Amino acid sequence: MKKILIYRNCSLGDFIVSLPALNIIKKKNPNTKLFFASQISKKQSFVRPDNIPLKKKLIDKFIFFEYGKINFYNFCKIIKKKKFDKIYYLNAYISKKKLLRDYLIFNFLGIKKKIGFEYEKFNYEKFNETYYLCKRVKKNLKNTDLSLKGYLLLKKNVINNKYITVSFGGKHPLKKWSQKNWKNLLMSITTEIPNIKIVIVGSVYEFKIAKNLAKIKPGKIINLCNRTNIADLINVIGNSSYHISHDDGTMHIASAFNKKSTSIFGKSTAEKGRWFPKNPNLKIFYNDNINNINFGLVKAKVFKDIKKI
Repeated sequence: MKKILIYRNCSLGDFIVSLPALNIIKKKNPNTKLFFASQISKKQSFVRPDNIPLKKKLIDKFIFFEYGKINFYNFCKIIKKKKFDKIYYLNAYISKKKLLRDYLIFNFLGIKKKIGFEYEKFNYEKFNETYYLCKRVKKNLKNTDLSLKGYLLLKKNVINNKYITVSFGGKHPLKKWSQKNWKNLLMSITTEIPNIKIVIVGSVYEFKIAKNLAKIKPGKIINLCNRTNIADLINVIGNSSYHISHDDGTMHIASAFNKKSTSIFGKSTAEKGRWFPKNPNLKIFYNDNINNINFGLVKAKVFKDIKKI
């Protein structure tokens, strides 16, 4: 049986946006064993791609390595030993120099057929990351090729009553709306729409802030930060009535279900539009400086949507 390597360094959101491309690769290569390789991190907020529950099996085996010369050397030994027939390179294009470096590495490791190494500048004002990942592996794309819906495994809801989910995580400071804005938004929701519960999700890094926010209305605001594994997180968000977040992994989870959502976007280090999900039910508020986004506009949109629940 032929063996194919897919290479993409990713965590939660990065892996979710690549699922349509992985599905295309799976369809194009029947009766082939697919391996997915990625660099991983020891940070508590990092989500390993193999822990993300999917409805159908896209990857047969994962190969991971941590940062460091020795770890990368051991990774290369594994790749060389596997004798892959082909590689699909889905890693981010950082520069022509680094792309050439990776091409030469995988060439040295004995992989003759290499797909996805053609460097090009992307127009993220027109298309998002999912589109360009799919474009690397299939020339003529259909809208159905790009949809994120139907990939993540959703379990039965375990939270009683209707609720919305909130996430204010993010790796980069420029992605984070001020704590004052989040506090005012949650206070307004619990005061003016008292029949809805708010479930805050996130990692250990958001736990203390979420704990303080939960004190605004005990019982109405629930802090689940650092209290869920990835399967539970998907279950909580997937069964919610609405989702509010920054540009983070939870936004991509919600979009995988075409969830009615609001996302508050800052520039961070990526081009505008790159990480915008293909979710017709998502409203994005974007500004290069996230704290220049008008609080009143966000509140008005959120209230309009929540009142329909």
